[in-house]
Amino acid sequence: LSGRITALIGGNGAGKTTLFNIISGLMKADSGTIIYQKRKGTVPLLGLPPFKITRLGIGRMFQDNHIFSTMTVLENMLIADANRFGEMPFISILKMKKNTAKEAERTERVKTIFRELFGESNPFWEKKDDLAGSLSFGQQRLLGLARLFMGEYDLVLLDEPTAGVNPQTIKQTLDIIRKMVKEKGTTVFLIEHNMKVVLDVADFCSFMS
Repeated sequence: LSGRITALIGGNGAGKTTLFNIISGLMKADSGTIIYQKRKGTVPLLGLPPFKITRLGIGRMFQDNHIFSTMTVLENMLIADANRFGEMPFISILKMKKNTAKEAERTERVKTIFRELFGESNPFWEKKDDLAGSLSFGQQRLLGLARLFMGEYDLVLLDEPTAGVNPQTIKQTLDIIRKMVKEKGTTVFLIEHNMKVVLDVADFCSFMS
């Protein structure tokens, strides 16, 4: 439901990640329909390429980190900007002065997101110029979550966001997910094997057999 957290549970191999891949446009469905309910109507998703699904307002965090390990922490955030800044290089060259100011605004936005999610003194802003691959596994997971705030999505799909991280990082992850819903009005659909997490954070739960 809109503005709520729905968990999807089920055994290994049941098809949970496959469902997410179909919703995201990364896999083709054999049959059926998937309808995305937006404020101004409904949109059938099957057959749309992933980039068009993303531009409809659907974000995704994968089971593995899917960060760009050879790019800096800051670059990982900037590349997720919903405004797709810099995609037209010739226009960027012609408007270099304006774009310099825009780049400063985007960088300040990253700083604000990190501060709101992780506090005034946080490792992400301090390490903004370090390669993202140098972060710990837990920090990389948190960076992946923070990056979703750059996209301003209406719906986010989270595939096992707490897998393989320590209890402190799990707590931070759940705090971020709640912030997405409470402050941004985001709808969250998550796959999770940790039933304690499901009971703690989810408003609804679906079981896939």
